[in-house]
Amino acid sequence: MKLKQRTLRAIIYYGTKALISLFNLLPYAIAVWLGAKLGLLAYYVLPYERKKSINNILKAFPEMDHKWAAMQIRETFQGLGISIMELVKIETIARHIDEYITVENMDVLEQSIKKGVGIIWITGHIGNWELMPVYFAKKGYKVYVVAKRLYDQRIDDILNNLRRNHGVQPIIRGEQGSSKAILKALRSNSLLGMLIDQDTDVQGVYVKFFGDMAFTPRGASDLAIKAGSDVIAGFITRTGKNRHIITIHGPITYKRTSDYEKDVIDLTQEMTVLIEQHIRNHPSDWVWMHSRWAKKPV
Repeated sequence: MKLKQRTLRAIIYYGTKALISLFNLLPYAIAVWLGAKLGLLAYYVLPYERKKSINNILKAFPEMDHKWAAMQIRETFQGLGISIMELVKIETIARHIDEYITVENMDVLEQSIKKGVGIIWITGHIGNWELMPVYFAKKGYKVYVVAKRLYDQRIDDILNNLRRNHGVQPIIRGEQGSSKAILKALRSNSLLGMLIDQDTDVQGVYVKFFGDMAFTPRGASDLAIKAGSDVIAGFITRTGKNRHIITIHGPITYKRTSDYEKDVIDLTQEMTVLIEQHIRNHPSDWVWMHSRWAKKPV
């Protein structure tokens, strides 16, 4: 790594630590208010990300105009700012979890737990997705999340330590022993959280997302079909000041036939349909700055 890059990463790391310490001194309400303002500031000072986000949301909602798209993306940036502050102040949320988060369709989860086959919980980068595993860990469930290694080990450690401190066990995708850890989690009838809504450098398949083919991680489908685990979709939505609701869908039905590849594509498509439906209902909650349709089918 070049000296310039090392220096930049060090500045980001120590700056992040300093800001976390500073924001932790603030009362919760002020921290969240500040998060919204910082998110709005980012909307205006990051023109490339703003433009890309607006173009992406208009691709998904071609019937809408630029004014509507800009309003949604402003809310997206503000929501991300709030979410960061919520993670900084996670101790407050964890101590009073039921005051901040409620769950819809909890019976779906309970019925799957009774089967004892493990639960693959699929979701997307929607709302404050990091709060979902924390909620269920606080409620006594065994919770694991499949995560990718961030560009800086030190920043990665901050996030993963936050998860562990609240009962959520990260499994780092692609690292030695990760496959065994994932299977062990499912065999212990745990919740295994997986984000499948981005075009990343993992094995994937092409399925429709907002009318266009999008390269989508296949790992959740492979696991479900091979392990026979239940598949649930869950999303967290901000419903007002300091309030969230988690909505559970499923279990998602899937087939295990002689055509394994088709089974994987079909299940991945079913998962993606649920993600798209939720985004359609809450368009400002998704991370539109992501290049979702970057790869193209050959």
